[in-house]
Amino acid sequence: MARQLPRFEPVGVDERRVLWVKYRGHRDVQRLLLELAQAHQVMEEIEAYFSSIQKVWAEEDLGQLVAMEKIRLLLVEQGLRQSAPAGLKAAPRRDEPDEPEPALLD
Repeated sequence: MARQLPRFEPVGVDERRVLWVKYRGHRDVQRLLLELAQAHQVMEEIEAYFSSIQKVWAEEDLGQLVAMEKIRLLLVEQGLRQSAPAGLKAAPRRDEPDEPEPALLD
């Protein structure tokens, strides 16, 4: 299994566009940004295939398949990451403790 990455703020579309303009001509940065864009396109395609499979599965009344539910949750998480406003921290993973609430001023 792949090593887990630390939590980080997702790179939004607007930020990617700014980086593309800022680093125009820097082949490595442009390649990384293209890799991000391609990964987002693949996730959208996987989500479309998943929806088709899920629809047929439900129509056949085959119950709930655990693997399908896990894939659905991963797709939801990725969708939330991609649509999260800049500056919003990613939700903690199950194995990470929540960050403490800031102390309220009296």
